[in-house]
Amino acid sequence: GSIIPSICLFYICSYACGNSILVAISTYSLLFVWVTVSMYIKWKGGFESYAGLISAFTATQVLLKGCDGCEKGSVAPISSYSNLAQMSLGIVLFIIVEMAICPQSAMALLRANIQNQMKLYQQCFQVLVQDTLARDGAVATEDEDDEATASEIKAIVKKKLPALLVEQAALLKEAAFEPLLWKPPFSTQKYEAVLDCCQRLLNNTLVLFKLTQWYKHRMDLQHPSVSPNSNNDHHHTSNTSTTANLISDDDDDDVAKPVPVTGMIEKKEVWGFSTAEVNLAIHDTFDTLHDLFGESFTYADGDQTALFMQMKEAFRLADKDCSGEIDADEVKSMLEMIFAQSGAVKVDAIDSYVAEFMEIVDSDKSGKVSLEEFIDALEHGLQLQVEVFQHRSNKVVPAHYHVPHEDTARPSRPSMMEFQPAPRTSSQITSSQIDHGGDNMTRAHDMLNVDSFALPDVAQAMRTMYASWLLENGRYEKASMEDLLLLNCLISGVSGFARNLAMLEEMTVQQ
Repeated sequence: GSIIPSICLFYICSYACGNSILVAISTYSLLFVWVTVSMYIKWKGGFESYAGLISAFTATQVLLKGCDGCEKGSVAPISSYSNLAQMSLGIVLFIIVEMAICPQSAMALLRANIQNQMKLYQQCFQVLVQDTLARDGAVATEDEDDEATASEIKAIVKKKLPALLVEQAALLKEAAFEPLLWKPPFSTQKYEAVLDCCQRLLNNTLVLFKLTQWYKHRMDLQHPSVSPNSNNDHHHTSNTSTTANLISDDDDDDVAKPVPVTGMIEKKEVWGFSTAEVNLAIHDTFDTLHDLFGESFTYADGDQTALFMQMKEAFRLADKDCSGEIDADEVKSMLEMIFAQSGAVKVDAIDSYVAEFMEIVDSDKSGKVSLEEFIDALEHGLQLQVEVFQHRSNKVVPAHYHVPHEDTARPSRPSMMEFQPAPRTSSQITSSQIDHGGDNMTRAHDMLNVDSFALPDVAQAMRTMYASWLLENGRYEKASMEDLLLLNCLISGVSGFARNLAMLEEMTVQQ
Protein backbone atom coordinates (compact mmCIF):
# COMPACT_ATOMS: atom_id res chain seq x y z
CA GLY A 1 0.00 0.00 0.00
CA SER A 2 2.95 2.39 0.21
CA ILE A 3 5.63 1.42 -2.32
CA ILE A 4 3.66 0.83 -5.53
CA PRO A 5 1.23 3.78 -5.08
CA SER A 6 4.18 6.08 -4.29
CA ILE A 7 6.05 5.06 -7.47
CA CYS A 8 2.89 5.45 -9.57
CA LEU A 9 2.24 8.87 -8.06
CA PHE A 10 5.79 9.97 -8.85
CA TYR A 11 5.41 9.11 -12.54
CA ILE A 12 1.98 10.74 -12.69
CA CYS A 13 3.41 13.93 -11.25
CA SER A 14 6.45 13.78 -13.54
CA TYR A 15 4.56 13.47 -16.84
CA ALA A 16 1.19 15.12 -16.11
CA CYS A 17 2.08 17.88 -13.70
CA GLY A 18 0.90 20.60 -16.07
CA ASN A 19 -2.59 19.13 -16.44
CA SER A 20 -4.44 19.01 -13.13
CA ILE A 21 -7.43 17.17 -14.65
CA LEU A 22 -5.22 14.37 -15.96
CA VAL A 23 -3.46 14.14 -12.59
CA ALA A 24 -6.81 13.88 -10.77
CA ILE A 25 -8.22 11.26 -13.15
CA SER A 26 -5.07 9.11 -12.99
CA THR A 27 -4.69 9.41 -9.22
CA TYR A 28 -8.34 8.70 -8.39
CA SER A 29 -8.54 5.81 -10.85
CA LEU A 30 -5.50 4.18 -9.26
CA LEU A 31 -6.93 4.86 -5.81
CA PHE A 32 -10.28 3.31 -6.77
CA VAL A 33 -8.70 0.14 -8.15
CA TRP A 34 -6.31 -0.26 -5.22
CA VAL A 35 -8.94 0.29 -2.53
CA THR A 36 -11.40 -2.03 -4.29
CA VAL A 37 -8.90 -4.89 -4.41
CA SER A 38 -7.81 -4.23 -0.82
CA MET A 39 -11.39 -4.24 0.44
CA TYR A 40 -12.04 -7.50 -1.37
CA ILE A 41 -9.12 -9.01 0.52
CA LYS A 42 -10.50 -7.47 3.71
CA TRP A 43 -14.07 -8.73 3.43
CA LYS A 44 -13.43 -12.15 1.93
CA GLY A 45 -12.04 -13.15 5.31
CA GLY A 46 -9.04 -15.27 6.11
CA PHE A 47 -5.82 -14.54 7.90
CA GLU A 48 -4.80 -11.82 5.37
CA SER A 49 -7.97 -9.69 5.83
CA TYR A 50 -6.23 -7.25 8.17
CA ALA A 51 -3.46 -6.75 5.60
CA GLY A 52 -6.10 -5.65 3.07
CA LEU A 53 -7.38 -2.98 5.44
CA ILE A 54 -3.88 -1.64 6.10
CA SER A 55 -3.12 -1.61 2.37
CA ALA A 56 -6.25 0.43 1.57
CA PHE A 57 -5.56 2.91 4.37
CA THR A 58 -1.90 3.43 3.40
CA ALA A 59 -2.62 3.79 -0.32
CA THR A 60 -5.33 6.36 0.42
CA GLN A 61 -2.94 8.35 2.59
CA VAL A 62 -0.29 8.36 -0.17
CA LEU A 63 -2.47 9.08 -3.21
CA LEU A 64 -4.71 11.76 -1.70
CA LYS A 65 -1.68 14.01 -1.18
CA GLY A 66 -1.52 14.50 -4.93
CA CYS A 67 1.29 16.40 -6.65
CA ASP A 68 2.21 19.13 -4.19
CA GLY A 69 5.14 20.30 -6.30
CA CYS A 70 2.99 21.16 -9.29
CA GLU A 71 1.51 24.21 -7.57
CA LYS A 72 4.99 25.68 -7.05
CA GLY A 73 6.18 24.76 -10.51
CA SER A 74 8.50 21.99 -9.40
CA VAL A 75 8.17 18.30 -8.71
CA ALA A 76 9.34 16.76 -5.44
CA PRO A 77 13.06 15.84 -5.38
CA ILE A 78 13.77 12.72 -7.38
CA SER A 79 16.28 11.40 -4.83
CA SER A 80 13.61 10.34 -2.34
CA TYR A 81 11.73 8.41 -5.01
CA SER A 82 14.90 6.87 -6.38
CA ASN A 83 15.61 5.41 -2.96
CA LEU A 84 12.04 4.20 -2.87
CA ALA A 85 12.44 2.63 -6.31
CA GLN A 86 15.64 0.90 -5.26
CA MET A 87 13.97 -0.54 -2.19
CA SER A 88 11.01 -1.65 -4.28
CA LEU A 89 13.31 -3.32 -6.79
CA GLY A 90 15.06 -5.14 -3.94
CA ILE A 91 11.72 -6.38 -2.63
CA VAL A 92 10.66 -7.55 -6.10
CA LEU A 93 13.95 -9.42 -6.56
CA PHE A 94 13.54 -10.99 -3.13
CA ILE A 95 10.04 -12.16 -4.07
CA ILE A 96 11.31 -13.62 -7.36
CA VAL A 97 14.10 -15.53 -5.61
CA GLU A 98 11.67 -16.75 -2.95
CA MET A 99 9.23 -17.98 -5.59
CA ALA A 100 12.06 -19.80 -7.37
CA ILE A 101 13.27 -21.53 -4.19
CA CYS A 102 9.72 -22.09 -2.86
CA PRO A 103 10.54 -22.09 0.86
CA GLN A 104 7.91 -23.21 3.35
CA SER A 105 7.17 -21.94 6.79
CA ALA A 106 7.98 -24.04 9.82
CA MET A 107 4.29 -24.20 10.69
CA ALA A 108 3.39 -25.58 7.24
CA LEU A 109 6.17 -28.16 7.50
CA LEU A 110 4.99 -29.09 10.99
CA ARG A 111 1.43 -29.70 9.84
CA ALA A 112 2.64 -31.67 6.80
CA ASN A 113 4.75 -33.77 9.18
CA ILE A 114 1.66 -34.58 11.26
CA GLN A 115 -0.23 -35.48 8.09
CA ASN A 116 2.48 -37.94 7.10
CA GLN A 117 2.39 -39.50 10.55
CA MET A 118 -1.38 -39.97 10.35
CA LYS A 119 -0.97 -41.84 7.05
CA LEU A 120 1.69 -44.13 8.49
CA TYR A 121 -0.23 -44.80 11.71
CA GLN A 122 -3.31 -45.66 9.67
CA GLN A 123 -1.29 -48.08 7.56
CA CYS A 124 0.16 -49.74 10.67
CA PHE A 125 -3.29 -50.00 12.25
CA GLN A 126 -4.60 -51.72 9.13
CA VAL A 127 -1.83 -54.30 9.07
CA LEU A 128 -1.15 -54.90 12.76
CA VAL A 129 -4.72 -54.80 14.09
CA GLN A 130 -7.33 -55.28 11.39
CA ASP A 131 -5.58 -58.06 9.51
CA THR A 132 -4.89 -59.99 12.72
CA LEU A 133 -8.47 -59.64 13.96
CA ALA A 134 -9.93 -60.52 10.57
CA ARG A 135 -7.76 -63.65 10.54
CA ASP A 136 -8.96 -64.74 14.01
CA GLY A 137 -5.34 -65.08 15.08
CA ALA A 138 -4.38 -67.66 12.48
CA VAL A 139 -0.85 -67.57 11.08
CA ALA A 140 -0.67 -67.40 7.31
CA THR A 141 1.85 -68.71 4.84
CA GLU A 142 4.80 -66.62 3.77
CA ASP A 143 4.93 -65.27 0.23
CA GLU A 144 6.66 -62.42 -1.57
CA ASP A 145 3.81 -59.93 -1.13
CA ASP A 146 3.67 -60.59 2.59
CA GLU A 147 7.42 -60.23 2.89
CA ALA A 148 7.32 -56.87 1.13
CA THR A 149 4.50 -55.61 3.34
CA ALA A 150 6.20 -56.92 6.47
CA SER A 151 9.45 -55.19 5.56
CA GLU A 152 7.58 -51.97 4.88
CA ILE A 153 5.77 -52.06 8.23
CA LYS A 154 9.02 -52.81 10.03
CA ALA A 155 10.71 -49.84 8.35
CA ILE A 156 7.79 -47.60 9.30
CA VAL A 157 7.75 -48.61 12.96
CA LYS A 158 11.51 -48.77 13.47
CA LYS A 159 12.72 -45.87 11.32
CA LYS A 160 10.16 -43.62 9.66
CA LEU A 161 7.86 -42.86 12.58
CA PRO A 162 10.65 -42.16 15.13
CA ALA A 163 12.38 -39.93 12.57
CA LEU A 164 9.17 -38.00 11.94
CA LEU A 165 8.67 -37.51 15.67
CA VAL A 166 12.18 -36.08 16.03
CA GLU A 167 11.53 -33.79 13.07
CA GLN A 168 8.18 -32.75 14.56
CA ALA A 169 9.82 -31.70 17.83
CA ALA A 170 12.45 -29.65 15.94
CA LEU A 171 9.83 -27.96 13.75
CA LEU A 172 7.78 -27.16 16.84
CA LYS A 173 10.68 -25.18 18.29
CA GLU A 174 11.25 -23.32 15.02
CA ALA A 175 7.57 -22.51 14.50
CA ALA A 176 7.37 -20.88 17.93
CA PHE A 177 9.85 -18.18 16.80
CA GLU A 178 8.61 -17.76 13.24
CA PRO A 179 7.26 -14.24 12.45
CA LEU A 180 3.59 -14.44 11.53
CA LEU A 181 2.87 -10.71 10.90
CA TRP A 182 -0.93 -10.44 10.57
CA LYS A 183 -1.55 -14.18 10.78
CA PRO A 184 -3.06 -15.76 13.92
CA PRO A 185 -0.51 -16.47 16.66
CA PHE A 186 1.09 -19.90 16.80
CA SER A 187 -0.24 -22.04 19.66
CA THR A 188 2.78 -23.75 21.18
CA GLN A 189 0.65 -25.42 23.85
CA LYS A 190 -1.67 -26.95 21.24
CA TYR A 191 1.11 -28.45 19.13
CA GLU A 192 2.95 -29.71 22.20
CA ALA A 193 -0.21 -31.64 23.09
CA VAL A 194 -0.37 -32.93 19.50
CA LEU A 195 3.26 -34.06 19.78
CA ASP A 196 2.42 -35.91 23.00
CA CYS A 197 -0.52 -37.68 21.30
CA CYS A 198 1.69 -38.68 18.38
CA GLN A 199 4.24 -40.11 20.81
CA ARG A 200 1.55 -42.20 22.49
CA LEU A 201 0.36 -43.43 19.10
CA LEU A 202 3.91 -44.54 18.37
CA ASN A 203 4.04 -46.37 21.70
CA ASN A 204 0.79 -48.19 20.87
CA THR A 205 2.14 -49.12 17.45
CA LEU A 206 5.41 -50.41 18.89
CA VAL A 207 3.56 -52.59 21.40
CA LEU A 208 1.38 -54.06 18.65
CA PHE A 209 4.42 -54.60 16.45
CA LYS A 210 6.26 -56.50 19.21
CA LEU A 211 3.09 -58.43 19.98
CA THR A 212 2.72 -59.72 16.43
CA GLN A 213 6.40 -60.70 16.41
CA TRP A 214 6.08 -62.61 19.67
CA TYR A 215 2.85 -64.32 18.64
CA LYS A 216 4.24 -65.44 15.30
CA HIS A 217 7.36 -66.76 17.03
CA ARG A 218 5.30 -68.76 19.54
CA MET A 219 3.10 -70.23 16.83
CA ASP A 220 6.14 -71.22 14.79
CA LEU A 221 7.67 -72.99 17.80
CA GLN A 222 4.45 -74.90 18.44
CA HIS A 223 4.07 -75.85 14.76
CA PRO A 224 7.56 -75.98 13.28
CA SER A 225 6.45 -77.52 10.02
CA VAL A 226 3.24 -78.46 8.33
CA SER A 227 3.16 -81.00 5.54
CA PRO A 228 1.14 -80.40 2.39
CA ASN A 229 -1.25 -83.22 3.33
CA SER A 230 -1.96 -81.72 6.71
CA ASN A 231 -2.65 -78.42 5.04
CA ASN A 232 -5.71 -79.96 3.46
CA ASP A 233 -6.99 -81.07 6.87
CA HIS A 234 -6.19 -78.01 8.90
CA HIS A 235 -6.26 -75.17 6.40
CA HIS A 236 -7.88 -72.05 7.77
CA THR A 237 -9.63 -70.22 4.95
CA SER A 238 -9.07 -66.59 5.74
CA ASN A 239 -7.33 -63.52 4.42
CA THR A 240 -3.58 -63.66 3.88
CA SER A 241 -1.69 -62.29 6.83
CA THR A 242 0.81 -59.53 6.52
CA THR A 243 1.62 -59.39 10.19
CA ALA A 244 2.72 -63.01 10.21
CA ASN A 245 6.03 -62.21 8.57
CA LEU A 246 7.10 -59.24 10.66
CA ILE A 247 9.76 -61.11 12.61
CA SER A 248 11.75 -62.97 10.03
CA ASP A 249 14.60 -60.44 9.93
CA ASP A 250 14.24 -58.63 13.25
CA ASP A 251 17.50 -57.44 14.78
CA ASP A 252 16.35 -57.45 18.40
CA ASP A 253 17.86 -59.96 20.79
CA ASP A 254 14.64 -60.57 22.69
CA VAL A 255 12.98 -62.28 19.73
CA ALA A 256 14.54 -65.43 18.35
CA LYS A 257 14.54 -66.38 14.71
CA PRO A 258 11.45 -68.51 14.01
CA VAL A 259 11.39 -71.72 12.11
CA PRO A 260 9.99 -71.15 8.58
CA VAL A 261 6.39 -72.10 8.14
CA THR A 262 5.07 -73.57 4.92
CA GLY A 263 1.36 -73.47 5.69
CA MET A 264 -1.38 -72.38 8.04
CA ILE A 265 -1.68 -73.67 11.57
CA GLU A 266 -4.73 -75.61 12.53
CA LYS A 267 -8.10 -74.00 12.33
CA LYS A 268 -8.90 -71.84 15.32
CA GLU A 269 -12.21 -70.93 16.84
CA VAL A 270 -13.81 -67.98 15.11
CA TRP A 271 -13.72 -64.97 17.39
CA GLY A 272 -17.30 -64.14 18.25
CA PHE A 273 -17.02 -60.38 18.60
CA SER A 274 -16.91 -57.69 15.95
CA THR A 275 -14.52 -54.77 15.63
CA ALA A 276 -15.83 -53.62 12.25
CA GLU A 277 -17.59 -50.54 13.61
CA VAL A 278 -14.65 -49.29 15.64
CA ASN A 279 -12.26 -50.01 12.77
CA LEU A 280 -14.36 -47.95 10.38
CA ALA A 281 -14.66 -45.15 12.94
CA ILE A 282 -10.89 -45.11 13.47
CA HIS A 283 -10.19 -44.99 9.74
CA ASP A 284 -12.71 -42.18 9.35
CA THR A 285 -11.02 -40.28 12.17
CA PHE A 286 -7.63 -40.75 10.53
CA ASP A 287 -9.05 -39.29 7.31
CA THR A 288 -10.61 -36.38 9.20
CA LEU A 289 -7.35 -35.57 10.98
CA HIS A 290 -5.50 -35.72 7.67
CA ASP A 291 -7.89 -33.09 6.31
CA LEU A 292 -7.73 -30.93 9.44
CA PHE A 293 -3.93 -30.75 9.29
CA GLY A 294 -4.05 -29.82 5.60
CA GLU A 295 -3.43 -26.42 4.07
CA SER A 296 -7.10 -25.42 3.98
CA PHE A 297 -7.34 -25.52 7.80
CA THR A 298 -3.98 -23.92 8.59
CA TYR A 299 -5.51 -20.68 9.85
CA ALA A 300 -9.06 -21.89 10.51
CA ASP A 301 -10.59 -20.96 13.84
CA GLY A 302 -12.12 -23.36 16.32
CA ASP A 303 -15.68 -22.87 15.07
CA GLN A 304 -14.78 -23.68 11.47
CA THR A 305 -12.89 -26.79 12.55
CA ALA A 306 -15.69 -27.99 14.83
CA LEU A 307 -18.27 -27.43 12.08
CA PHE A 308 -16.28 -29.52 9.62
CA MET A 309 -15.91 -32.31 12.17
CA GLN A 310 -19.64 -32.25 12.84
CA MET A 311 -20.37 -32.43 9.13
CA LYS A 312 -18.17 -35.50 8.70
CA GLU A 313 -19.62 -37.15 11.81
CA ALA A 314 -23.19 -36.53 10.65
CA PHE A 315 -22.37 -37.98 7.25
CA ARG A 316 -20.67 -41.01 8.84
CA LEU A 317 -23.74 -41.72 10.97
CA ALA A 318 -25.98 -41.48 7.91
CA ASP A 319 -23.69 -43.69 5.81
CA LYS A 320 -24.80 -47.04 7.22
CA ASP A 321 -22.88 -49.23 4.78
CA CYS A 322 -19.71 -47.09 5.00
CA SER A 323 -19.54 -46.76 1.22
CA GLY A 324 -18.60 -43.09 1.25
CA GLU A 325 -21.99 -42.13 -0.22
CA ILE A 326 -25.53 -42.11 1.13
CA ASP A 327 -28.34 -43.43 -1.03
CA ALA A 328 -32.08 -42.89 -0.85
CA ASP A 329 -32.62 -45.60 1.78
CA GLU A 330 -30.01 -44.06 4.08
CA VAL A 331 -31.51 -40.61 3.54
CA LYS A 332 -34.89 -42.08 4.48
CA SER A 333 -33.46 -43.50 7.71
CA MET A 334 -31.86 -40.15 8.53
CA LEU A 335 -35.10 -38.23 7.96
CA GLU A 336 -37.10 -40.74 9.99
CA MET A 337 -34.70 -40.23 12.88
CA ILE A 338 -35.14 -36.45 12.63
CA PHE A 339 -38.93 -36.83 12.51
CA ALA A 340 -38.83 -39.06 15.57
CA GLN A 341 -36.83 -36.46 17.46
CA SER A 342 -39.30 -33.75 16.43
CA GLY A 343 -42.18 -35.67 18.00
CA ALA A 344 -43.69 -37.03 14.79
CA VAL A 345 -44.99 -40.56 15.11
CA LYS A 346 -45.90 -41.33 11.51
CA VAL A 347 -44.86 -39.86 8.18
CA ASP A 348 -47.07 -40.65 5.20
CA ALA A 349 -45.10 -38.84 2.50
CA ILE A 350 -41.58 -39.84 3.52
CA ASP A 351 -40.72 -40.96 -0.02
CA SER A 352 -41.55 -37.54 -1.43
CA TYR A 353 -39.42 -35.93 1.26
CA VAL A 354 -36.52 -38.19 0.33
CA ALA A 355 -36.96 -37.30 -3.33
CA GLU A 356 -36.93 -33.60 -2.44
CA PHE A 357 -33.77 -34.03 -0.40
CA MET A 358 -32.02 -35.89 -3.21
CA GLU A 359 -33.11 -33.27 -5.75
CA ILE A 360 -31.59 -30.45 -3.70
CA VAL A 361 -28.45 -32.11 -2.37
CA ASP A 362 -27.53 -34.53 -5.18
CA SER A 363 -26.04 -31.94 -7.53
CA ASP A 364 -24.65 -34.42 -10.07
CA LYS A 365 -27.92 -36.43 -10.17
CA SER A 366 -26.09 -39.70 -9.60
CA GLY A 367 -28.68 -41.05 -7.18
CA LYS A 368 -26.24 -40.88 -4.26
CA VAL A 369 -24.99 -38.04 -2.08
CA SER A 370 -21.24 -37.78 -1.60
CA LEU A 371 -19.53 -36.15 1.36
CA GLU A 372 -18.62 -33.12 -0.76
CA GLU A 373 -22.25 -32.62 -1.83
CA PHE A 374 -23.46 -33.06 1.74
CA ILE A 375 -20.98 -30.49 3.08
CA ASP A 376 -21.79 -28.09 0.23
CA ALA A 377 -25.51 -28.26 1.03
CA LEU A 378 -24.90 -27.66 4.74
CA GLU A 379 -22.59 -24.74 3.99
CA HIS A 380 -25.38 -23.21 1.89
CA GLY A 381 -27.71 -23.35 4.88
CA LEU A 382 -29.64 -26.59 4.37
CA GLN A 383 -32.31 -26.89 7.05
CA LEU A 384 -35.17 -29.27 7.62
CA GLN A 385 -38.44 -27.68 8.69
CA VAL A 386 -41.29 -29.82 10.02
CA GLU A 387 -44.75 -28.26 10.19
CA VAL A 388 -46.83 -29.51 13.10
CA PHE A 389 -50.37 -28.58 14.10
CA GLN A 390 -51.26 -26.95 17.40
CA HIS A 391 -54.13 -28.04 19.63
CA ARG A 392 -55.49 -26.36 22.69
CA SER A 393 -54.60 -28.42 25.70
CA ASN A 394 -53.89 -28.10 29.39
CA LYS A 395 -50.68 -30.09 29.07
CA VAL A 396 -47.36 -28.42 29.66
CA VAL A 397 -45.13 -28.17 26.62
CA PRO A 398 -42.03 -30.39 27.01
CA ALA A 399 -38.86 -28.39 27.38
CA HIS A 400 -37.05 -30.05 24.50
CA TYR A 401 -39.56 -28.74 21.93
CA HIS A 402 -38.58 -25.09 22.56
CA VAL A 403 -41.98 -23.82 21.38
CA PRO A 404 -41.92 -19.98 21.26
CA HIS A 405 -45.70 -19.60 21.88
CA GLU A 406 -47.69 -19.08 25.03
CA ASP A 407 -50.36 -21.57 23.97
CA THR A 408 -49.63 -25.13 24.92
CA ALA A 409 -49.25 -27.55 22.06
CA ARG A 410 -49.10 -31.18 21.17
CA PRO A 411 -47.14 -32.23 18.08
CA SER A 412 -48.93 -34.35 15.52
CA ARG A 413 -47.59 -36.01 12.41
CA PRO A 414 -45.72 -33.58 10.13
CA SER A 415 -47.73 -32.34 7.17
CA MET A 416 -44.96 -30.40 5.48
CA MET A 417 -41.25 -30.67 5.21
CA GLU A 418 -39.25 -27.79 3.81
CA PHE A 419 -35.61 -27.85 2.81
CA GLN A 420 -34.04 -24.41 2.78
CA PRO A 421 -30.63 -24.31 1.18
CA ALA A 422 -29.64 -20.65 1.02
CA PRO A 423 -29.10 -18.89 -1.30
CA ARG A 424 -30.74 -21.54 -3.44
CA THR A 425 -34.49 -21.46 -3.97
CA SER A 426 -36.26 -23.17 -1.10
CA SER A 427 -38.74 -25.88 -1.91
CA GLN A 428 -41.82 -27.00 -0.08
CA ILE A 429 -43.64 -30.32 0.06
CA THR A 430 -47.18 -30.52 1.48
CA SER A 431 -48.81 -33.77 2.44
CA SER A 432 -52.03 -34.62 0.70
CA GLN A 433 -53.68 -35.80 3.92
CA ILE A 434 -54.28 -33.14 6.58
CA ASP A 435 -56.79 -34.40 9.07
CA HIS A 436 -55.99 -32.11 11.99
CA GLY A 437 -57.38 -28.63 12.34
CA GLY A 438 -56.07 -25.61 14.16
CA ASP A 439 -53.08 -23.37 13.79
CA ASN A 440 -49.79 -24.76 12.62
CA MET A 441 -46.21 -23.90 13.31
CA THR A 442 -42.89 -24.78 11.73
CA ARG A 443 -39.86 -25.99 13.63
CA ALA A 444 -36.40 -25.91 12.09
CA HIS A 445 -34.09 -28.85 12.69
CA ASP A 446 -30.38 -28.60 12.10
CA MET A 447 -29.12 -31.43 9.91
CA LEU A 448 -26.00 -31.55 12.13
CA ASN A 449 -27.76 -33.28 14.99
CA VAL A 450 -24.54 -34.60 16.51
CA ASP A 451 -23.98 -34.08 20.22
CA SER A 452 -20.50 -35.55 20.46
CA PHE A 453 -18.06 -37.67 18.53
CA ALA A 454 -18.74 -41.35 19.04
CA LEU A 455 -15.25 -42.84 18.73
CA PRO A 456 -14.66 -43.43 22.49
CA ASP A 457 -18.20 -44.79 22.85
CA VAL A 458 -17.72 -47.16 19.92
CA ALA A 459 -14.46 -48.41 21.45
CA GLN A 460 -16.19 -48.98 24.80
CA ALA A 461 -18.96 -50.97 23.09
CA MET A 462 -16.32 -53.09 21.37
CA ARG A 463 -14.60 -53.83 24.71
CA THR A 464 -17.93 -54.77 26.29
CA MET A 465 -18.71 -57.14 23.43
CA TYR A 466 -15.28 -58.72 23.73
CA ALA A 467 -15.58 -59.21 27.49
CA SER A 468 -19.02 -60.80 27.12
CA TRP A 469 -17.76 -63.18 24.46
CA LEU A 470 -14.68 -64.12 26.48
CA LEU A 471 -16.67 -64.85 29.65
CA GLU A 472 -19.35 -66.82 27.83
CA ASN A 473 -19.26 -70.51 28.82
CA GLY A 474 -15.86 -69.99 30.44
CA ARG A 475 -14.17 -69.47 27.09
CA TYR A 476 -11.23 -67.72 28.75
CA GLU A 477 -10.41 -70.96 30.59
CA LYS A 478 -10.17 -72.94 27.37
CA ALA A 479 -8.15 -70.41 25.39
CA SER A 480 -4.38 -70.67 25.27
CA MET A 481 -2.12 -68.16 26.94
CA GLU A 482 -0.92 -66.90 23.56
CA ASP A 483 -4.44 -66.27 22.30
CA LEU A 484 -5.50 -64.50 25.47
CA LEU A 485 -2.46 -62.25 25.44
CA LEU A 486 -2.91 -61.52 21.74
CA LEU A 487 -6.59 -60.68 22.16
CA ASN A 488 -6.13 -58.52 25.24
CA CYS A 489 -3.29 -56.57 23.66
CA LEU A 490 -5.16 -56.09 20.39
CA ILE A 491 -8.26 -54.82 22.18
CA SER A 492 -6.09 -52.57 24.33
CA GLY A 493 -4.30 -51.33 21.21
CA VAL A 494 -7.58 -50.49 19.47
CA SER A 495 -8.75 -48.64 22.58
CA GLY A 496 -5.46 -46.76 22.72
CA PHE A 497 -5.78 -45.70 19.10
CA ALA A 498 -9.37 -44.56 19.69
CA ARG A 499 -8.49 -42.61 22.82
CA ASN A 500 -5.50 -40.82 21.30
CA LEU A 501 -7.29 -40.03 18.05
CA ALA A 502 -10.19 -38.55 20.02
CA MET A 503 -7.70 -36.38 21.92
CA LEU A 504 -6.15 -35.26 18.63
CA GLU A 505 -9.59 -34.24 17.41
CA GLU A 506 -10.04 -32.15 20.53
CA MET A 507 -6.63 -30.54 19.99
CA THR A 508 -7.54 -29.41 16.47
CA VAL A 509 -10.49 -27.38 17.79
CA GLN A 510 -8.33 -25.47 20.26
CA GLN A 511 -6.77 -22.17 19.24
